Amino acid sequence: MIRAHMATFPVRREIMMAVVERIAPQVDRMFICLNEYDEIPAELGQFGNVEAMIPDRDLKDLGKFAFEAGPDDIVFTVDDDILYPSDYVANTLALAERVGLTGNVVGYQGNAWVYKKRLSAYGWRNFLFFKPCPEIIGVTNLGTGTACMIGRHMPTIADLTGSEGFVDFRFSRLQIERGRSLWVLPRGDDYLERNLPEHLKGSSLFDTVARSGRLDVQQETWRLMEHVPRNSGMPFRG
Repeated sequence: MIRAHMATFPVRREIMMAVVERIAPQVDRMFICLNEYDEIPAELGQFGNVEAMIPDRDLKDLGKFAFEAGPDDIVFTVDDDILYPSDYVANTLALAERVGLTGNVVGYQGNAWVYKKRLSAYGWRNFLFFKPCPEIIGVTNLGTGTACMIGRHMPTIADLTGSEGFVDFRFSRLQIERGRSLWVLPRGDDYLERNLPEHLKGSSLFDTVARSGRLDVQQETWRLMEHVPRNSGMPFRG
């Protein structure tokens, strides 16, 4: 089964529907965690392959991992503020075949910890989903808004609890600790598009949590930095 998992919350209802309209037709089933909702939006009923649930607490981005996948399922974790193209699933799977999803997790957003000769120091090389990337490149941190993996590589809620709002760091570390490699995939400019209107920018978890300077966020980042993989910043050579 090809699945998509998404987490969202009420103020993003309109942009959430834009993602469902694009992703649901491309997968067998789409699962949505409706954080802070009182009821399931009626408009989701038009999609016969969409299953939505309201958790008993605000899971934030952990909601993408609130659904149990079969070990051989292919899982796409998606975000509510990205516009995915109509060939997103097919194109991603074609690219993933070059790497192989056994022992690897792929996506379009990532950060590689690398040595920068120009600065004579280590630093982050960033691969943003809305910017071009020429080839398959290894990363240290993989964004879960554009990730693809097999079901047996999906962490559980128990694995991720405590990283609400900055799940990418915990997710990436767990994958590396378990012997898996993280890769960003090639694409052209604006293959994926941002879809966060100005009035919703204050709801961004990246701004409100990941960049907050909170101690728990810093500690999670440091723990990831202790596991920088050998392929970080390196092109895939298969």
